[in-house]
Amino acid sequence: MELTMSGHPAALPPPEVDRAEMEKNGLVVTRELTSWIGPWGISFASNLTPDPTGIGNWQESSFIVALKQGKYKGMPSGRTLLPPMPWEMYKHMSDDEIKAIFAYLKSLKPIKNLVPQPVPPVSPPPGN
Repeated sequence: MELTMSGHPAALPPPEVDRAEMEKNGLVVTRELTSWIGPWGISFASNLTPDPTGIGNWQESSFIVALKQGKYKGMPSGRTLLPPMPWEMYKHMSDDEIKAIFAYLKSLKPIKNLVPQPVPPVSPPPGN
């Protein structure tokens, strides 16, 4: 509980599985629910605490872009957020509702945890 909302622990390695098989046929999630493997490669749960390694330097407007447009770090020209982040579920919320989520996250205890970057798939998705 002391690491709540701090994302995938920086020192925790990805799960040891046959990635090509998982990317092709299914999905794997770690028991910690912080790393996910699927056709997109490996994605890691983000640090949502107000530490600078999390959302500490974010502006409220960037948070709204992230949740409404599914953009990494709230940058309109950034990549799309990866699964399992269900941003499509949040895009219908009002700006005030998203601002309330942001305010709550900013009220949490800051936890220093630099989450690993996503890892691309080992083979191209079918049809490419």
